[in-house]
Amino acid sequence: MLGAGLALLLNSQFAHAVVFKEPQWQQLLEAEKFEALEQAAQQRLAQTPDDSQALAAKAIAATAGYDARQLDAAAKTAQQCVERAPREAVCHLALARVLGQQVLIESKFKALSLLPKVRASLSTALELDPELFEARSKLAQIYLLIPEFLGGSVAKARELETAIRSKQPEQARLLRSLIQARQDKWDEAERELMAVRVGNDAALAEDVRNAYGELGRHWIKDKQFDRVKRMYGQLQKDQPKQAAAYYYLARLAQELEQPAEAIPLFEQASGLAGAEGLPIDHRLADALVAVGQIEPAKQAYRRYLASKRAEPGHLKDARKSLGALG
Repeated sequence: MLGAGLALLLNSQFAHAVVFKEPQWQQLLEAEKFEALEQAAQQRLAQTPDDSQALAAKAIAATAGYDARQLDAAAKTAQQCVERAPREAVCHLALARVLGQQVLIESKFKALSLLPKVRASLSTALELDPELFEARSKLAQIYLLIPEFLGGSVAKARELETAIRSKQPEQARLLRSLIQARQDKWDEAERELMAVRVGNDAALAEDVRNAYGELGRHWIKDKQFDRVKRMYGQLQKDQPKQAAAYYYLARLAQELEQPAEAIPLFEQASGLAGAEGLPIDHRLADALVAVGQIEPAKQAYRRYLASKRAEPGHLKDARKSLGALG
């Protein structure tokens, strides 16, 4: 650092509230090492069954996958956390995470019934800890994604952005990008997104990666492939240790019917942070099939089918594709 003044400025720009008070647990969460996080939580709970941080950690760890029974158990754990420590933001965030994951695997009717509960849990978490960007961001995204009759509101999302514009300018910039995308102001959304500097905020960095993916898909539908490649290249430069940019570039190559170019990008992505949360082996297998490498493709499909973090939709497609290979 160049001095105390600059350090203070940078810290205020990139300040973020951590989810867990224990640094090691926070590091496990940010590294997406959910099994290790669950083990640490279980060890703590064996000694202190009512520990709110451990209850929240155990619940959050279950959101790495899509197992209905595990998520039901996690929801009970998160609810126990809320009941034991109603003033702890992490408990409400944990409940929101679990309910949000359940939305992805439930029927449409059940999913719609869960959304107000997710929104309420996020609202409470944010009230208890206004600097908790994950809660603010997820709440804003719910307001932008769900219909008005379920509580959706661009105006409410904008209020969440305005409230942090001076204290957390980079986080606010990301929220503005999401709002502009919701309003079909795609050029403005891209400018704001590509200007975001995430600093040391893991929650912001994750949201930025996801936003690049969504915006890229929009431009792909619009056949603006050079624009997409430039965007993903910027993400690759900004977050070089993360798998997302390499995965997105590989998917772009597949969209352009260039499977041979996609394969090494998928292989690079597989060794980087965040790889386990992406359907890399599924898409790699598709690319291998396209170039006639059937046995390696089968192996990649099988790896994906064995993954604890495989998404239900991708599982179904991968199983079907593997079966078609005989």
